[in-house]
Amino acid sequence: MDAARANSWTVLIYTSASHDLEKAVTQSLEEITRQGTPQDVRVVAQMGSQGSVQRYQLHQVVQPRPLGERRPADMTEPEELQRFLGWGMEKYPAEHYAIVLGGHGAGFAGAVTDSQRRRMISLPDLEKGLGELPRRPDLVVFNTCLMAQAEVASQLHTVSDHLVASQSELRGLGLPLATWLQQLPNLAGGSQAAAQLVQASEGLSERAPAVASIDLRRWPQLQSSLDELAGRILDAPGSAPRLRQHIQQQPDLWPHAQDRPLVDQIDLAGLCRAWQNDRQLPEDLRRQAGQVGLLVSQLCRSSQETGGLSAYLPDQSNGPFIDQIYARLRFARETRWDEALQSLSSGLLDH
Repeated sequence: MDAARANSWTVLIYTSASHDLEKAVTQSLEEITRQGTPQDVRVVAQMGSQGSVQRYQLHQVVQPRPLGERRPADMTEPEELQRFLGWGMEKYPAEHYAIVLGGHGAGFAGAVTDSQRRRMISLPDLEKGLGELPRRPDLVVFNTCLMAQAEVASQLHTVSDHLVASQSELRGLGLPLATWLQQLPNLAGGSQAAAQLVQASEGLSERAPAVASIDLRRWPQLQSSLDELAGRILDAPGSAPRLRQHIQQQPDLWPHAQDRPLVDQIDLAGLCRAWQNDRQLPEDLRRQAGQVGLLVSQLCRSSQETGGLSAYLPDQSNGPFIDQIYARLRFARETRWDEALQSLSSGLLDH
């Protein structure tokens, strides 16, 4: 075991290659070894496929090098995630740690599916898996779709200081991890590393659109402001039709209509801007929407014109299954956002 070196990084990639992603996940790991990694960056991965897992060394090798034997395991178990991360931190000590979660993502519903896409790790279980590690990671990266979301930030601000994810759909090999890794030795901490990954994603909209960094250290301030906005919505039931109209007019971040309402996530800054500028809405609601939009701009940096943070706001009825998932979230427990959602959707018919 090597000792941690000044400004050294260990990157731990936990990625599930479900049946439709196995080729892309394999190629993304090969891309890292093909471009190579700097001396002060160690990269290891655990890849799950077809009900089994294999660990790989990706630093200072020309192709992913297996570590140990392939074994049966369920990547959706938080204990499996915790075992891999704890092992990686112990075996590859560093000054800074980044955790990359790969595979499929579904915003507040979770991420990292099993090989058959029947289960995924819920946000509460992700928090559990990340919350009992030897070291607090400098940043958590989702190399998945749809995880730059308020509900995700709320759940994970207890376990990391920075989050990088996409508001939209990742394609192909996803985030440009190989390019980003080249710069890590020059970056002192999670803030710089998060900003660099967003910068590396700029110009790659065909592969990694709407990638954003979120400063989780300041999340409680934004969450408090969102809770206040939810209260303003609840205090103005007569404004619900007008508020819903703006929700329906927002651009879709997810292009696959068949997956709705689960993926009805809306760019928060864009929606708040629309609410703030609508003089038919109550003044206190408009003012609070403007405050939320301002805080989003301060906490987030996006690779595209979106504000960098989404929130769940369906323009149709959720259904009991989705409501049950949402009710488990820290965001639902600590804010009135779920009550505001119910208020806004109470008059809607299923599409």
